[in-house]
Amino acid sequence: MRKKIKLTVGGLIILAGALLLPSCTASFCSELDKAHFLYAFDYGVSDYYDHQIEGAQQVFPGNDKIYYLVNVPTSTASGLGKTNDAALSANLKTPSHKYYVKIDQLVLETALKKAKGDDVDFATVNFADAIEALDTYGYLKFSGEKLWDNWNDLNQKIKAMTTDPTHDISIDDLPTYDYIKIYQKNMNSLIGSYRSCIAISTDDYGYYGYANGAQYRDGDKIPVEIEAKTWGYAWKKGFFEGLLVFPIGWLTETFVRGFKDIGVMGGVAQLLAILLITFIVRSLMLIVTLKQTASNAKMQALQPEIAKIQNKYPNANTNNYEKQQMAAEMSRLYKKNKINPLSTLLVMIIQFPVFISVWGALQGSASLASDALFNLHLSDPINVVLFEASNWSNGSAVAALILFIMMAGVQVVSMLLPQWLQKRKAKNIPSMGKNPAQTQQQSSMKMVTYVMMAMIIFMGFTLPSAMGVYWFVSALFSLAQTLIVEKINKNKSKKKGN
Repeated sequence: MRKKIKLTVGGLIILAGALLLPSCTASFCSELDKAHFLYAFDYGVSDYYDHQIEGAQQVFPGNDKIYYLVNVPTSTASGLGKTNDAALSANLKTPSHKYYVKIDQLVLETALKKAKGDDVDFATVNFADAIEALDTYGYLKFSGEKLWDNWNDLNQKIKAMTTDPTHDISIDDLPTYDYIKIYQKNMNSLIGSYRSCIAISTDDYGYYGYANGAQYRDGDKIPVEIEAKTWGYAWKKGFFEGLLVFPIGWLTETFVRGFKDIGVMGGVAQLLAILLITFIVRSLMLIVTLKQTASNAKMQALQPEIAKIQNKYPNANTNNYEKQQMAAEMSRLYKKNKINPLSTLLVMIIQFPVFISVWGALQGSASLASDALFNLHLSDPINVVLFEASNWSNGSAVAALILFIMMAGVQVVSMLLPQWLQKRKAKNIPSMGKNPAQTQQQSSMKMVTYVMMAMIIFMGFTLPSAMGVYWFVSALFSLAQTLIVEKINKNKSKKKGN
């Protein structure tokens, strides 16, 4: 019964960790970044052409250099499908075809004015001008002093057109208040999971939106512009964001750019950058972890003496006097050999914010959202890649699965190796019968190890692929550290024996 309770508690800890982890570090995405994300998912329903085709109409009266055509139903276009499904299920009226065309027209005019000035002559605009303006300034559809301000203003302009007989649009064509609430909620939810906004220079990053999109975009997902972030911006986000997350993110992109500059391919450059980041972080943490590893080795060497003390007090688990006496003797033994039994807990307390910061930096790095390694984007969570059917045909799911298996396997070995070494040494310790206190202590230690191991593997499944690479290399680092310390202690023991 007690074992089942422990397993249940362990499972709850893993689940809580997975749910709370994403909120441990702040998103670096600015309002401007979010506007770019929104536009990638809803750039409108109008497809633009540089010549007349069947059904196409002139975008601007008297201008035969650019035409538009709505190739897909507005109910499924861009980011509107989910919104319209939700609206229909709630018995809400959806906007008409005329409304979508009208808002596309206003967005194009806004982008052209920004690109060419307020006095631009729409009659002279050609296809290339329009597409360049939309690619550069289409995000203005959703930006403003606050996110959505411009979109709300555009809707007010369309509403004003309903009272002007020169415009062929009525109030019934417009979205209702309830529809607008659903649309904005769904769009905000759609981009809410994107956090890759740590960039050292304003540039295009990542691949966003929907495949099979507009013809003039070649039907592909598109990169979006992410504005450069500063250290001052990071400190405003939080203490650890400024102290660790931004510096690690800055280093990641610097390394990626450096490798690309010498001709290394994008995905490989990202992998090498993560390897360097892992090496730097683990090297800095050596000051803490090496001391803990050495302390664990000392504990293993003291197992014969610890076993003698524990066997002196076989009822320590139920008898308070024996429990106190055993604790006092153990304390004297630890003090004599300069061992702090709480060092493991202290190391975990120090390591946790470092781990969280590395996770925040790798997930937030804009450079890791661009390019791919075996078609795997390192900013994508492994579970998301595996559960997307199309990823199995392009090889990214296979790459994600191999990465997860390698990470989980090495992680298990690195965490269980100290126990295996201790068990091997315990064979040389004379058995004096079972001690309930000793058995309970060993069981508790194993439980902590298994819970931590399961948590890391589970999180490795749900966090960005870059974290899988980090954990894999970090586990190799831990393995090497444990084996080296074990070798050093063996040599010391041999010298003492001589």
